[in-house]
Amino acid sequence: MRTVSFLVLVLFAIQIHAQDFKGIATYKTSSSIKISLDSTKTTDGQQELINKMLRQSMQKEYELKFTKEASNWKVIESLDKAAQGNSSVQVRFVGVGSGFNGGTLYKNIKDKQFIEEADVFGKPFLVKDSLPEYDWELTTETKQIGQYTCYKAIYKNETTQVRFSFGDVAEEEKGKQEEKITQEVIAWYTPQIPVSHGPDDYYGLPGLILELNDGNRVMICSKIVLNPEEAVVIEIPSKGKKVNSEEYQAIVQEKAEEMQSIYSNGRKKGESGIQFRIGG
Repeated sequence: MRTVSFLVLVLFAIQIHAQDFKGIATYKTSSSIKISLDSTKTTDGQQELINKMLRQSMQKEYELKFTKEASNWKVIESLDKAAQGNSSVQVRFVGVGSGFNGGTLYKNIKDKQFIEEADVFGKPFLVKDSLPEYDWELTTETKQIGQYTCYKAIYKNETTQVRFSFGDVAEEEKGKQEEKITQEVIAWYTPQIPVSHGPDDYYGLPGLILELNDGNRVMICSKIVLNPEEAVVIEIPSKGKKVNSEEYQAIVQEKAEEMQSIYSNGRKKGESGIQFRIGG
């Protein structure tokens, strides 16, 4: 009953204070994704150096433009290019809502639809589908982020993690392996900004999400400008081959398997094996 009462109070407060809110929020992101190399061909120090450069290459800044009903999520290009220029490791991830493909993600929380520009090895796609449903568990736990009091929300999801291994790795580890995992997403939102938006494809809480950890990534809001004098223009992406989420994920998986096959067949003797994961 306490949780239900808390939810009712928060929603009531938002209805009272809701207005034509608009703004621009900047988020800093980091990732815990790792690449595993064949331990017989690389030292611990070499592997740690590679993963350190990988982490650096994935530290980006994103901009979330939002109105009451719609939003755009997009990497800040100038900073992204600067980061790429300072890194000797370039990694490109593909996948709807991955936050790594550099395109614009448009969300309309009223219609519960999204449109995203995506890219698979240079071929543009326009992914259009329904927004995912997040069954958030609201808690009364709070913490301060900047000047805002934030509440903790939790979402648990059963998902499939796909691992591709190729090169000089153990025979039983080669190829594609799938594993069912429970992904826990922790979000911190503030009712002081009464919009249901958040970073990447996350949304649906009674307040703007200022921090989110989905297991692989941490996204933290570093700056907010509310109701700026200049108009907040929300773009609707329109370029690329039109596909839905399921079709796009099938394309991504096909290309990953193709890359695995090309690398395995073309690998020179003695080269190290590589493992990487998609999902979860």
